[in-house]
Amino acid sequence: MDIFGRAIVGYPAARTVTTIVVDTCAGQAGQALEAAAIASLELDVQVVVVGDESDITDQLNKIAHDAERLSVLHAPHVLPDGVSAQTVDEVAPRSSLAVGLAYTATQPDAVFISAGRPSILIHYATQSLQRIPSVGRLALAAVYPTLHHRGPNDDPFALLLDVGATAQCTGDHLVTFAAMGAAYASKISGVVRPRVALLSNGRSVSAAPLSVQDADLRLQRHELAFDYIGTIRGDQITVGEADVIVTNGFTGDVVVRTLEGVAATAEALLVKAQDRFQWRLGMSILGGGIDRLREFTNWENYGGAPLLGVQHPVIVTQSNSGLRAFLNAIRLGAKIVRLEVIGSIGAGVEALRNLERAFHQDQST
Repeated sequence: MDIFGRAIVGYPAARTVTTIVVDTCAGQAGQALEAAAIASLELDVQVVVVGDESDITDQLNKIAHDAERLSVLHAPHVLPDGVSAQTVDEVAPRSSLAVGLAYTATQPDAVFISAGRPSILIHYATQSLQRIPSVGRLALAAVYPTLHHRGPNDDPFALLLDVGATAQCTGDHLVTFAAMGAAYASKISGVVRPRVALLSNGRSVSAAPLSVQDADLRLQRHELAFDYIGTIRGDQITVGEADVIVTNGFTGDVVVRTLEGVAATAEALLVKAQDRFQWRLGMSILGGGIDRLREFTNWENYGGAPLLGVQHPVIVTQSNSGLRAFLNAIRLGAKIVRLEVIGSIGAGVEALRNLERAFHQDQST
């Protein structure tokens, strides 16, 4: 037993390699465990799977894995359906989310990955993991495909944050999100000076919410480490004019779900089109391009959404994540550690805070 009162099976010894902590009690649990097993064989990481020890051991006996690189962290409780963030501590204090995040907090280079409910995951992450200095609220970041690509690797994905962690934001939160998003994009996409925009209803901020007006004013007046390009409308998101788009969690969640709905509708329309005899020839001609479009917009290709603002990488995958999604989430987590993204985010936020402190000092003299 450890200080948390948990049964432990094969905790990995201290290593310099990244530790990937995978929650196997949420979403497609079998897919998560299989992805963890593959990662133990193919990647230079230490994998810790969280869940019921007996069940996991039985499943691992049927799956190829590296026993020296994969260990089990026992979590006896599974979160019941319908539990809220307000009551979860009373219901399941030893759930896989709570246990996994508490363990992640004790490891210097650990990543936590889960398909659990984002609200519950964010609740436990806020409790267990230290925030980056000067960060008041967390931001859940989603990537989305754009027409314009970016960086030396021709990255097709831009970053949208927040998409659900902080529903209502002040101008200060939005400014912090801008700094965090820019630092993340700079490292992950290799963009030297990411272009950052605030989501609004037009180029002018006169009709925007007060929080957007405040953030816009503050970002305009500083010489930043990124390029602040002002505000953009929702219909400009997928063009790719901005590498990072900043908004509050409520609006961001609506935007992401709308984009997902549009993609699903387009897919359904393609199926209907194939049923029409007169369209079949055209669809056959376009078939290769349509397949590439499906592959391009498939969210499983990028794994999950990083939760920014805490001292450890946390990646939230969708509840219906399959094997590929979990594997890509593991790869993304290892990349975040390898590129020291968390440190870069902290430095970016602190640099912006220093600019604001200097500005206020000048104003007071």
